Amino acid sequence: MLRIQFSYRFMQEPHPHVIVMSRMKRIKRACTIYLINTFLSGTHFYSIKRSLLNSIGIPCGKDTRVVGPMFLGNVSQVSFGDGVWVGREFKVYGNGSVLIGNNIDIAPDVAFVTGSHEIGDSRRRAGEGLSYQIAVRDGCWIGARSTILGNTTVREGCVIAAGAMVHRSTDADSLYGGVPAKLIRRLDQQENK
Repeated sequence: MLRIQFSYRFMQEPHPHVIVMSRMKRIKRACTIYLINTFLSGTHFYSIKRSLLNSIGIPCGKDTRVVGPMFLGNVSQVSFGDGVWVGREFKVYGNGSVLIGNNIDIAPDVAFVTGSHEIGDSRRRAGEGLSYQIAVRDGCWIGARSTILGNTTVREGCVIAAGAMVHRSTDADSLYGGVPAKLIRRLDQQENK
């Protein structure tokens, strides 16, 4: 009986090498983000920042330009497609994932909120934690100080106005603005205004 309990406990606890590797990955991620946010911050060193982000498991496509500083936390998952511009103060809150497509411009101080909570009882209203995914499809422009909430998709060719708060998925080729974000108008696919 004692042996079965020991065996069961052993299966539940990760091996010490797994714990060390997990900590090492978190430390490497934190150091790399610190390097990008301090010494490499600004509109230069794009290829170095791309290589560093790729080395810590944050895919950055060809010609992606990260200005920095950026806040990603230790557990959120982020990926950038090709030809993406990421302005300063890019933030990902929560432990979900953010998938950024190709040819996207993200203005300064944009926040992606990938976590939330279920509503709990009266003793503590922030109940069980939740993780969400956010996707920004190809060709979008996200305006300054916008907030994109979890479980949303900003579809192809959308413009999100500065200061908007997106709480639902958008239609393609449309302009959204306000808090909460609402459809302002449809955009012609060939529009150059």
